[in-house]
Amino acid sequence: MKTFPLIRVQGSPLERGKRIGVEAREYIIHNIDTYKKIFLEMGNIGWSEARRSAELYIQSIAEYDQEIFDEIIGISEGSGQDLLDIIALNARSEILLNSDGCTSMAFVPKATENRETLLAKNWDWNPQINQGVILLEINQDPRPTILMATEAGIVGKIGLNSEGVGVCLNLLGAKQHAHGVPIHIILRGILNSRSISQAIGQISRAERGTAANFLIADSEGSAFNVESTSTDFDVLFPEEGRLCHTNHFISSQMNVVDTGRVKFPDTYGRLWRCKELLNDRTEKVNTEQIKHFLADHHGYPDSICRHGNTCPTDLGRMAASNTIFSIILNLSSKSFEITNGEPCSAEYVSYIPEWSCRKHFKNKI
Repeated sequence: MKTFPLIRVQGSPLERGKRIGVEAREYIIHNIDTYKKIFLEMGNIGWSEARRSAELYIQSIAEYDQEIFDEIIGISEGSGQDLLDIIALNARSEILLNSDGCTSMAFVPKATENRETLLAKNWDWNPQINQGVILLEINQDPRPTILMATEAGIVGKIGLNSEGVGVCLNLLGAKQHAHGVPIHIILRGILNSRSISQAIGQISRAERGTAANFLIADSEGSAFNVESTSTDFDVLFPEEGRLCHTNHFISSQMNVVDTGRVKFPDTYGRLWRCKELLNDRTEKVNTEQIKHFLADHHGYPDSICRHGNTCPTDLGRMAASNTIFSIILNLSSKSFEITNGEPCSAEYVSYIPEWSCRKHFKNKI
């Protein structure tokens, strides 16, 4: 069974970052080397140019949250990699002007068998990055403790926290963009939040570097879908207790030139199929049924369970990508299950964070 390495850290922002840098050093170097190739292949961007672009985000990251920036400094020092290399990883979506695609779903208690709040996502991206994925548990008291899946060197991605707030991401495309806060930094801001309202505030309080969709839920049974550009956003709500999203704008309130629908033409097929799967089931869902949704091959190879590199790119078919991992976050139990690879063939592995284990043990005494 393939699993991603799990790293646990605590202490001050700088201390946490140094520990991540030391323990994830080989994975961070792998990601830097891999993005050097990806930037050239996808955007004809040399690494020196990427580093110059990264420099433009230093001020926005530091102003958004100094603790996050200090952790990035620590990762640089601990891994022995230049600070601009680490910032380039964290701003890679902005430097490439959107890249990876994915399919995300949310289910609130009225729609789930055990009255739980569930978030689910297939992360589709270049398979070269698979060896650079890690799981991070970050104890950052007094802020919430975080458990997330991320690319080594990137401080925010897909996960949940000890307050029961969780987030999934879908890349969107828009002509409007700015040297605002990178979306992976905003993801960390969301995971630092104590409530879903604070999480939305982490998106809205700063100009963002590029367009993105944030699917946010909490243990109280709320789920909101936040579509955003650099300067605007709109919030969508569950229908019949369910939400799903791919890589194009849905909101009629967003005045945006949507470039994602050109870059990700399969986004429509995946969203249609996702809705079909959900609408076909009148009964309440459980995690096993969600795993079935995530392993769906309708529209193969550019399906919800994506095997994009099995066919060459061609006219009308964009960059090939695979499902790197599939994840189901249970906000009620504050745990998640994740695959290393496509969910049609890879096994889900469960992760219960240390804080949850300690709480469970105390309740048993």
